[in-house]
Amino acid sequence: MAKSPKYSRIPTPEEIAAFTGMHCARKYRDAVESGWRCPSCGRSAQQLIRWTEIRGLAWRAKFGDEYGMGFTITLAEHHCHGGGRFRPTVICGDCNSADGAVKRKWHLPESWSFSPQELALFVSVAPHSGQTRIDHALAMEIFKRQSSGLFF
Repeated sequence: MAKSPKYSRIPTPEEIAAFTGMHCARKYRDAVESGWRCPSCGRSAQQLIRWTEIRGLAWRAKFGDEYGMGFTITLAEHHCHGGGRFRPTVICGDCNSADGAVKRKWHLPESWSFSPQELALFVSVAPHSGQTRIDHALAMEIFKRQSSGLFF
């Protein structure tokens, strides 16, 4: 059997029930117990579980198959890198990465961060997938409006 491609497997209900959260174990457990959903993409903690290459030798040995593939999750504490436009908020790793991707594409200031609510307007991710869709033009429009003092 060859290495399976990223995001090619949807976890079964049994795999979801057995999933521990790996490096995000405490955040994952708290998210499941509270019914948390990512405030940006709306996915539940269980919908963040995805099949991908596991990074780190110790994590691979513990959670990966013979090719280093396994189910993972990423939860991040998203915060404003500048003027405190919003409070730190737990969001999924895909939405947190989208913030950085937009800033790199448009060369936005490092001190700027999109709020979780702003990310919700231009980011979408399907359940059990790391394939993020970003409306870059809308993101730039939001940045222009917010950075000019107008509120969206």
